[in-house]
Formats: sequence, C-alpha cells, structure tokens
Amino acid sequence: MGFLTIREFSVAVGTLAGQKADLLVVGVSKDEPRLPAGMASLFTGDANPVRSALASGDFKGDTGETLVVYGASPDHGRVLLLGTGPARDFGLDRVRSVAASAARRARDLGVGRVLFPLPLPGAQAWTRDEQLTAAAEGAILGTWQFPEFKTVDREKFRTVGHLVFCLPEESDAGMAGSALHRGRVRGEGTCFARELAAMPANHLTPAELARVAEQVAREEGLRCSVLDADECEALGMGAFLAVARGSAEPPKFIVLEYDCGRKDAPKIGLVGKALTFDAGGISLKPALGMHDMKYDMAGGAAVLGAMRCLRSLAVPVSVVAAIPATENLPGGRAVKPGDVVRAINGKTIEVLNTDAEGRLVLADALAWMVRNHNPEALIDVATLTGAVVIALGHYGAAVLSNNDGLANRIEAAARASGERTWRLPIWDEFSDHLKGETADLKNIADANAGGGTIAGGAFLREFVDETPWVHLDIAGTAWWEKDRPHLPKGPSGYGVRLLLDLIEGYGSDTRP
Repeated sequence: MGFLTIREFSVAVGTLAGQKADLLVVGVSKDEPRLPAGMASLFTGDANPVRSALASGDFKGDTGETLVVYGASPDHGRVLLLGTGPARDFGLDRVRSVAASAARRARDLGVGRVLFPLPLPGAQAWTRDEQLTAAAEGAILGTWQFPEFKTVDREKFRTVGHLVFCLPEESDAGMAGSALHRGRVRGEGTCFARELAAMPANHLTPAELARVAEQVAREEGLRCSVLDADECEALGMGAFLAVARGSAEPPKFIVLEYDCGRKDAPKIGLVGKALTFDAGGISLKPALGMHDMKYDMAGGAAVLGAMRCLRSLAVPVSVVAAIPATENLPGGRAVKPGDVVRAINGKTIEVLNTDAEGRLVLADALAWMVRNHNPEALIDVATLTGAVVIALGHYGAAVLSNNDGLANRIEAAARASGERTWRLPIWDEFSDHLKGETADLKNIADANAGGGTIAGGAFLREFVDETPWVHLDIAGTAWWEKDRPHLPKGPSGYGVRLLLDLIEGYGSDTRP
C-alpha cells in the first residue's frame, strides 16, 4: 500500500485502568446513551465532562455520531464518544461503519495512540473476535487516502500512530490476534484494489498492471505469468485482441496462481476485467465523465487484491486468476462496428458496438480458464453495464449464474462481507436476442430486448460450457460519488472481501 493512514495495530487484553492514550473511544448505544459497563470508574464525579455530555442529551448515540470531549481523564487526552446506533439490526457492517467513523476522527486529529474497546454496546449477536475483524476492516477502509500525486498541502493527509483494540480480560489473546490479522489483511487488500483503480491511465497501463501483479506474486508466494499479444494470438484470443487494436499500449493477459499445498483442495477460477482505460473505441463515449473510465479495471483490481491476501490468510483452497488487461481506444487499427472476430473457443462474434468491449475481453478469459484449468467454480468480476445502475443503483452488484449452488454461496459471502449482491435471471429469450446474422453471436442484444445487464450475462454464459459460473456486474458499486464512513468517495475496492469470503467458504467445507 502506498500510504498507510494507521501506522500500527495491536490488541490489548485486560482492563482499561492505567492504559494511557491520546484518544479513548467510548461506544454509546442509542437505546441507552450512557457509559458502557466497566467504563464508569474512568470518569468519576457528576461534573466529569463525559458524564455532563451524556447527561445533556445532546449526544444521541446515533450510528456513527461522534463527539470529542477534553479533560475527562488524566490518562486520556481526549475521549471520543461514538454512537453505535440502536441494537436492532446491528450487523457487522455497522461495526465496520462506526469503527470507520472513529478512526476518521482520530486521523483528522492526528493522534499518536488510540484505545478502541470492544465489544461495542448493542452488538451482542456477534463474538468479540468477529467484531474485532470487522472493526479493523472498517478502520482501514474508512481512513483510506490517495495522496500519490499531491505535491501541495500534503500536511492535510494526517495519520494515526497506533490503534489498540482493547478486549475484556477473559478474552483469548491468541484468537484476538488472529482476528486482528484477518481484518488487517482484508482491509489492506481492499485498499490495494482502490489504489489501482484510482491510478490515472497514463500511469497504470496494461504493462504496469502486469508489473504490479508480478510484484504481488513475488511478495505473496504466487506463480505469475504474463502473455503478450503474440502469445494471445497464437492461442486464438481474437475477441480480447480485437479490443486492444486501437491502442498503442500492448495488451497483457495476466495469470496468477495460488497453490494451497493440498492435492485434494478445490480449485477456484477468478477472472477480472481490466480495461485500464475505456474510451468506447469507435463507438466513442460522451466526453462528460470519460475521465472516470480509468476505473474500468476495477474488476481486475478486485481479483488482484483478493489474490494478494490468500497466502497471508493461509486459505486452504487453490485459486487461479486471469486478468486480461488492455485499453479500448479509437484509432486507425481499432475494431469497427460490423467487424467479426473469433474467440478462443471458436465462436464468432459480430461487434455491433465497440463500447460493449468488456464481454469480448471476458469471453476469451473465461473460455481460456475452462480449457486450461477446469475449475470447480468460476467467478468473473467486471464493470460491465451501465444498466446495472438502473436496476440496483450503487448499493449492490448484480449476480448472474448458471448454477444455483454457486449463486447461493455468493449470497452467503455477500452477507458476511457486507458487499451486497442481487441475483438476476438469465432467461433463454436473451440468448435468442444475441444470435448473430453474420456470425454466431453479436456483442449487444436486439434494440428492443432491454435488460442490458441480463444480456451481458447471457453473452458470457456462451463461454463457460457447463462449469459452475457466476458473473458479478460491479459497474454500480466500483466507484462512489457520495462519501460514507467506510466507503470514502472514489474507488470502493468492491469485491475483494466478497471473493475472500467465498473462497474461505470452500475451504471450510467438509470434503470426503
């Protein structure tokens, strides 16, 4: 990660008495806006500023509400009252959110040492270790910053020196340490994906993304291979290479492999769309907002972010990832509307709209994965259609699948990670709308078909054979225009934690 907002994390098991800090976080439930049990002795006297603030009724305990109080304790320079909201529907995503709110205030104050007691009031449905993992994720996700290209006012990017999660003395220190490690790895993996998506396209070219993948492989003990244009052509990847034709930047087909060391382990295949810039090709996009198309590689970033975490989490599942990376630009050699290209599995595609390029890139990657690795499950992640925003807004990704069991696993992973999904059908009529006149398929459905997200899924289904497969359309969730506590404005890193929960779910299965 390029910029670490929180320099150090640790867990302290035992009482808070005698622990000094620049900031002490005090969680306050909306149901009972008072000092949590075990903290009353830290703030003695009715005139204590913390007691006075709570007695005033001004602090309501609403979710994420914060109030900094000074002079309340000789051991703590500041006390941060943190609203945890009502106990009703208190899920782990709220733990992430309120932890992010607290960490942001600590970051903005630029404090050195923060004490964050757990469990939070009102979150009794979740164990301390589950809360600790979620709180660590939230603190990292909420304080993410991207000062990479800032040369002025860099002092505005403040940091926290040391965040200490405090657990009751009966807690298991070893298990707590593992929970903290898991939360850190997942949070940092997500922020790594955010950094990639935030990089300008002239700095993160397909070649540079391949270099980053090679570095991740060296650091995390993965195998990495990168196919160039000639190698892709020799394999018959005509759909992927058609998208790349308009750009001077050479395409790269990036492959990462994680071997868990178990011969009987399931193998999962991941595919991430990585258009490092998408101008739409000859079917040029409107100028307004085109600069944001640097994040059209968010699917590839999510896959790379997840792969970065597997070794650190000791996941007992083998995973292979394909990240086809290119730009989609207009030019003298660019693919034209009406051109016919041939995918690696032999199917021909009439390109009616060059801005429907993501499905061409994924077609070759999915078929390559099926042919070469035959995974037990295959998941692709892509900013594929604007239509998904019409269907689901910016609060969930679309799931399209040929396998109910795998779709159910994705749903379970979405609940665990807090990264929402909603399944859409792939009705056979959409396949009829994709039948070509000049070729086997066309890359957009008939004009009267509607359901653009479903049509995209129906197209991709043609390239996975009988392999259990899920397509995640993250076009609405990959980038946030509105700031939220653990989802700052900008790239979200959506998909990293969802994929990790899915993969870990396979690892926890009882296998014969």
